This record gives sequence, C-alpha cells and structure tokens, in this order.
Amino acid sequence: MQDSFASQKSLKSRLKSVLALLWPVKNLPSGEDGSGSEEGSDMASAGRAGLYALLIRLVNAAIAYVTQIIFARLLGEFEYGIFALGWVWIAILGHTTTFGFSMSAIRYLARYRTTGEIRLAAGFFRFSLIIPLLFSSLAAVLGVSLLNSGLIPIPDYYLLPLMLAAVCVPLFALQDMMESFARARHWVLLALIPTYLLRHALLGLFLVLAVVSGFAATATTALLVAFAAIGLSLAIQAVILTRRLSAERRALPAVTVPAYERCIWFKTSAPLALQDGASLLVSYSDILVLSFFVGPTEIGIYFAATRIAQIVGFVRFAASAGTANVFSKLNAEGKTDELKALSRATIRISFWLSVIACAGLAVAGPLLLKLFGAGFTSGYPVLLVLMAGLLLQAAFSSAEDLLNMTGHQGMTASSYFGALLVNLVLNLALIPYFGLLGAAVATSISIGFRVIYLAFGVRARLGISLFGAQFGR
Repeated sequence: MQDSFASQKSLKSRLKSVLALLWPVKNLPSGEDGSGSEEGSDMASAGRAGLYALLIRLVNAAIAYVTQIIFARLLGEFEYGIFALGWVWIAILGHTTTFGFSMSAIRYLARYRTTGEIRLAAGFFRFSLIIPLLFSSLAAVLGVSLLNSGLIPIPDYYLLPLMLAAVCVPLFALQDMMESFARARHWVLLALIPTYLLRHALLGLFLVLAVVSGFAATATTALLVAFAAIGLSLAIQAVILTRRLSAERRALPAVTVPAYERCIWFKTSAPLALQDGASLLVSYSDILVLSFFVGPTEIGIYFAATRIAQIVGFVRFAASAGTANVFSKLNAEGKTDELKALSRATIRISFWLSVIACAGLAVAGPLLLKLFGAGFTSGYPVLLVLMAGLLLQAAFSSAEDLLNMTGHQGMTASSYFGALLVNLVLNLALIPYFGLLGAAVATSISIGFRVIYLAFGVRARLGISLFGAQFGR
C-alpha cells in the first residue's frame, strides 16, 4: 500500500515537472496540502526561464535569419564567405578566452547566493571579469600581430577582415560574461535579449546603414559593423546589469573585503575552458577545415546552412538557460530525486520540440536557403545532415549541464576532446571527396558520439539514466 502511494506521488511529481516546463504556472501546487514546495518552485522557475529562453531564441532565430539574408544579399557569396570565417574566429576566441569563467560563473554565483556567502560572490564577480579581459586582449594583440607579420600563409583577401575579427574578440568575451552573470541570477531576459536579439538586429541595421552611406559591401565593412554591434549591445547589457546588481547589493550587508578562492575557481574553470574550446572547435572545425580545401563562396553556402540548422539547437539552449543553475542549486541541497525528475522532464520537452523544428525545416529548407540567393540552395543536403546531429543532441540535452553543475566538468571536457578528434579525422577524410556534405556528416557523427558518451557518464557518476527519457520511460 505504501509502495503504491509512493509510486502515485512519484508519478504526480513527474507530471508536475513536465507541466512546469511546458507552462510555467506560478501557483502550481506541489505538496499534498496544495501549498507550493521548494521542488515546485524550482520546477516552475526552470520552466519560466526555459520558456522565456525558448521564445527569445525563436525570435532571435528570425532576426538572425533576416540578418544573415541581408549580409548574403548585400555582400554576395564570396564576401559573405570571408565574413563567415571571420565571425567563426570571433566566436571561437571570444568564448574560449573567458577561460571557463563564463560557465563556472553560473555554478558559483548560484551556489554563493544559496549559501549566503556574499564575500565570495563579490570576489568571484571581480576576478571573473579580470581573467577574460586579460586573455581576450592578449588573443586580439597576438592575432593582429601574426596576421600582420606575414608568417601565416593565407590569401590576401582574408588578412584585413581577420584582423578586424581579432579586434572584436575582447568585446565578445565580455558580453559572454555579462550573459553568464545574468543567467546566474535567473535574469533570463537580460541574459539573452542584448546578446542575441539586440546584437543581431544591430548587425543587420548597421550594415544596411553602412552600405547606404557609401561604404563598400565587403567583408571588411561587415566586420567593422560587427565591432559596432557587439560594442553597443554589450554597453547596454552592462549598464542594466550593473544597476540591478547595485540595487540588490544595497539590500544586503555591506561587503568591505571580497573573499577569493582563486585556486578552487581555476581548478573548476580550467577544464571548462578546455571543454569550451573543444566544443567550439567541434562546432566550427568543419568551417575551419573547409577553408583549406574550398574558397569563400563554398564557405558562405555551408555557413548559411548551419545558420538555419541552428534553429534546432535553440531548443536545447533554452532548456539549458532554464535549468543549468537549478541543477547546481538542487545538487548543493542534496535533492537527488528532484534533480533526476527535472533532468528527464527537460529532455522530453527538448527532444520533441526539436523533432517538430526538424520537420518544419525539412519542408521549408529549400525556400529558406533560396532567400540567401539562388546559389545557396545547393546547401540543402548539408542542412538535412546537420539537423540529424542536432536532433540526437537534443535527445540527451540535460547530460552536459548535469555533469558541469555537479562537479564532473572534467568528463564533459574529455567528451569534447574525443568528439573533436573524431570530427577532425572525419573532416580531413571526407571533405576532399565529398566537399560540403562530407563536412556535415563529420560534424553530425561527432555530435552523436559526444552526447551518448555524456549520457553514459551521467548514469555512471550520478546514477541518473537519460536513456528512454525522451519517451517517458
């Protein structure tokens, strides 16, 4: 009888977890008396954040898509391909030069807020700004110096655009940190709107204004525009974040001397930095390897296909934005059952929304590519292959955040290195024979390898099985 009652409660809890993720009702009761429990609050909070993130990323997908069409139409396939390679380098260096602090910030700031360790929170905030600024500035200086030295044998048409891309890196890294600070406080709108909606909108607007004003429609102009768009969106985000944090600080005891645990922070962040770098190389190594075998025109076509495919990836990102810091909180509080319920519910929602997104893109793909220009429609097979990999990623969407937020970030780092090795080997083997399609196949296989490895890791380290969660098993 007790077992039956416990089973009913467990089922009820799971249903409420799913409801919280699907529809973030503030007053959803969790206890038998109808009062909301902390578990219900966590689920609802994750649900609201996830829903906001999903809506923002959907709007962002539309804005980013229009922006990329503007870029492709104004620049043409050749110049658009040069810009795409520059943007890839901005993303790689901008993310990696945060040295993992953009990821560990979510974990530590959420933990310190829960435990009331104000001095450590203040110390981490200051220190996690200094490190990215230092590394990103160093990357920018070295990048410009190497390109200007002539030691790197690349075509002349890449030189100036890539120098401008290097200059954008510090701004991109700082915005990465602003996003993480806001996510750690569960300010999802502040985290995502400036970074994704505003930045992409400004990219398209500034390029149109630049061309109308008489600037040449080239990759150089496009990357100057990128510098301005990143800088302005960063400034707006930083001002709002500073004001909110200042208002919060006034309600807390004054912190005269921040506390620092630099060794612990570095120990956590270093694997995350390696993971982030490997992750980005897994995502972009196809384009980097392609640049050695094909010209800017083919790169532009491939990049356009990846932009459309990323619509599928937005669903997983939304789930992460809504649950990553909640995973950290539940783990710190020792709520293993709640952690399991939330992770499995997140996977179910993420997977089926991704299935819907893939079906829609499979139908609309040729039209969406044609809007970039007639020559871009050849990227449709690439789009289909990339979506297959992203769908498999969605099937185990919680695995990475579960490991990162519970102290097993070393395993996620190793998964990316394994995936990177698979990706590079397959890219080098397939691209010379199959071109763009070979790059897409290599990327999808490496993604599949990584997420399945992570799912086994979650089961081994946390005792949580993600297999079958997609279908409620």
